[in-house]
Amino acid sequence: MQLGFAVQCIAAAALVHRAAAFRSRVPGLRSASRVARPPSAMSDDDAAQKLMQEKFMEHQKGAAKLSCAVQSRSIVAYSAGYAVLSTNSKADNGYPAGAVVGFAPGEDGLPLFFLSSISGHTRDLLASPKASLTVTSGNFDGADSGRVNLLGDIQKLTQPDEVAAARERFLKTHPEAYWIDFGDFAAFRMTEVRAIRFVGGFAGAANIAPLEYLSVAPDPILAFSTPVAKHMNDDHSETTVAMVRHYVGLDAESAFITSVDSLGMQVRVTRTNGESLKLRLPFPRPAAGRKEVKDLIVEMTRASTKC
Repeated sequence: MQLGFAVQCIAAAALVHRAAAFRSRVPGLRSASRVARPPSAMSDDDAAQKLMQEKFMEHQKGAAKLSCAVQSRSIVAYSAGYAVLSTNSKADNGYPAGAVVGFAPGEDGLPLFFLSSISGHTRDLLASPKASLTVTSGNFDGADSGRVNLLGDIQKLTQPDEVAAARERFLKTHPEAYWIDFGDFAAFRMTEVRAIRFVGGFAGAANIAPLEYLSVAPDPILAFSTPVAKHMNDDHSETTVAMVRHYVGLDAESAFITSVDSLGMQVRVTRTNGESLKLRLPFPRPAAGRKEVKDLIVEMTRASTKC
């Protein structure tokens, strides 16, 4: 119950932040919100902008989206397999050390590594297991893209069955990593996660309880999000524009799908005035597989383009 209330509070704060950001970036909305004028004195342009803003905010407020825990698990599961590992530097006592390393998600969502004994971060971990891993989403392209930081203990694996299981999972993510069998490489695993920080974009940050993170599964649709989004962007971008105009009420000139999940799509929109922003375009109902995603997009396209 406490977690649900916290999430609601974070969501409410995020909506207020997004509303302020939207007003500050959209010409006409900022001045309309700051200058008190009787309704009769409001210009047609101001009235239209105000109506568009209200419709946009109302739509985004109720737009279905994945929980922060599911988004975090999905980022770790479907990343490119590389992330920033931060350790307590043994060489420079009291300072953090950072390195880009390959990793693979364990079945429980905690990362696995194969690290060389000659690497500084390996020596750091052997001296102190306290570390963190920052993972970015597969479509990361800036500050408004998703990322997650896992803070916990990373330990060397010594049991043969644990090493064998880690090797199998690591090779699924990095099939050409023949070097993990070299004598100076060893298996490591985040054995305990103590804190999780998720950032889903502007005003989209949240602290995730470790137990919540471990209890959810990655979103299955995000596993094939990239080819679906690419197909829509390459061959049907005009239909995405139509959907944004129809469902969100925004004067979109172009629209680029950045990701697709079981509840909808993330879309980067450029408005007719040149302003750019990301928004949520939810499905009418959840999708369980690729066919359902296709059917829902076709349904939304027809609703958006009918005369």
